[in-house]
Amino acid sequence: MRTLFLALLLSTSFVAIAQDTKPAQPARPFKVKIGGGYALPAYQSTNASDSKGGFLYMIEPQYEIVKNLDLGVRLEQALVKRAEVLGNVIYYQSKANAVSSALVTANYTIPVGSSLRAYLGVGTGLYYVDASEQINQTIRYPLPVTTTLGGMGRVGVKFSLVYLEADYNLIGDTNVTNNASRLTLTAKNSYFSVKAGITIGGSR
Repeated sequence: MRTLFLALLLSTSFVAIAQDTKPAQPARPFKVKIGGGYALPAYQSTNASDSKGGFLYMIEPQYEIVKNLDLGVRLEQALVKRAEVLGNVIYYQSKANAVSSALVTANYTIPVGSSLRAYLGVGTGLYYVDASEQINQTIRYPLPVTTTLGGMGRVGVKFSLVYLEADYNLIGDTNVTNNASRLTLTAKNSYFSVKAGITIGGSR
């Protein structure tokens, strides 16, 4: 999935360069957001090394269905290390390296000035996390691949082509229980992010 995201970002960049070499066109309802930023696991253990933030990148085609209301599809990958906790006592760092997602989004824009706009958004769709495994006293706790529905809420500002936003991605936990120890290993999948980027097309 990482290769797919990178290919989409590169192709969109070429579109942006080509667009900048053409004369100014009337604003159209279709636009594409691309960006990158920093993601941080929503659940933090007392040991900072058990959950780590990391880089994220995304692309989001959008279409303005009515004035100031856009529908879109967000593709994102956040390179975060979630916390995994055994029996609510022992914390581990996940062996899964990223959270990938494909969401349907809705965004409402609030004009603030001639080129400045604020916006609010929500989204829902699929989140994907690789499998992980932890070992405690020779007992294995294999966490399966997570493919689950989740939700996202965002707030942001846009000035001309440039935008800055913060969002929260609510994703269900992944659990595995060992029948011998009767202990449950829980992976905390939700994360926050802050990102910046540009919007190609649409209104300014």
